[in-house]
Amino acid sequence: MPVLLVQIALIIILIRSAYRVVQYFQSSSPNWLEAAFHVSVGIISLWFLLDMP
Repeated sequence: MPVLLVQIALIIILIRSAYRVVQYFQSSSPNWLEAAFHVSVGIISLWFLLDMP
């Protein structure tokens, strides 16, 4: 049960990070530091998600 909850949380984090990156790039002057931060959060959450047993 706890593993399932962590997987769901990581999926939500990944989706939200991807959504925020798309929003940053659609704005007229994207904040590159925020976009890079959300890309890195998405990469880390994907890495944890794929590394789980």
